[in-house]
Order: sequence, then structure tokens, then C-alpha cells
Amino acid sequence: MLAGVDTGKVSISPAAEGRLAERAVAAAFAGTILILVPLGVLLLLAALSDDSRCGHFGCVGLLADAWKVGSWAAIVLAWPLLHLFRVRPAWPVAVLAPFFLVPIWELAEMPLSVMAGTFAYPLAALVSSPRLSWRRRSLVLALFLIFCVVLALS
Repeated sequence: MLAGVDTGKVSISPAAEGRLAERAVAAAFAGTILILVPLGVLLLLAALSDDSRCGHFGCVGLLADAWKVGSWAAIVLAWPLLHLFRVRPAWPVAVLAPFFLVPIWELAEMPLSVMAGTFAYPLAALVSSPRLSWRRRSLVLALFLIFCVVLALS
């Protein structure tokens, strides 16, 4: 290697890797907490709904709408929660997470769909990490795309 020649490789120090791991764990914790928002909206609407207006099939449509509203409300509340859990910078994670959340919501069955935030927010934290190389970011995105293909085919 020639002296003074930049090869473009970025090495990550052990301390930076530790911060990256802490960032991903904090984002996973925030994503898990955000699961409670749609569940809370769902339970609140179920408790406040009038059973006489639900018709023959019950309040299934009303509850499905409540789940969607709660899910999008969780996305809006993501930035303050990520900031509270010291995911810095929090706004790129909050902006990128829906790109991971929506495919999981659309492709997965209900148990995995409910837990989507636990997976989406750490992935968004990894992809938006300022110190991560483009190769590693591409690897994370490729693994997520493979995961989506497996979900689509199952």
C-alpha cells in the first residue's frame, strides 16, 4: 500500500461498534414499545364501540381500521420515543423505519405483523448509521429483501 493513498475502506473501532450495537438495541426496544400504541388504540376503540352498530359480523372492520390508525400513529410517535431512548440521530431512523414496517405489515401473518417494530427499527438504525460502510448497509438491505421474498412466497 502506498503512503498517503486512501483506499476508501472505513474501519470501525470497537467503541463505535459498541455504540452501533447500543443504538440497534435501543431502537429495538423503542419498536417493541411502539407495538403498544396500535394495541392501545384497538383496545380503546373496542371498549368505546357500540355493539349495536357492528352488525352481524361484529366489529371486525372497525377493529381493523383501529389497528391501521394505531399503526400509523406509532410511526408518528417514533421520533420522540427514539430520541428518549438516546438513538442519535433519531430522525433518520424514524423516517426509514416505515420502509421496513410496511412490507412486513403487508406480507406477514398477524403475530409477525404485530412484532414488526421490533425488527424494523433496528434495521433502520443500522442502515442510517453514520459510521457504517455502504457494503454493510447494502448487506442489511439485501437480507431484508430476501426476508420479504420468503414472506411473499410463504
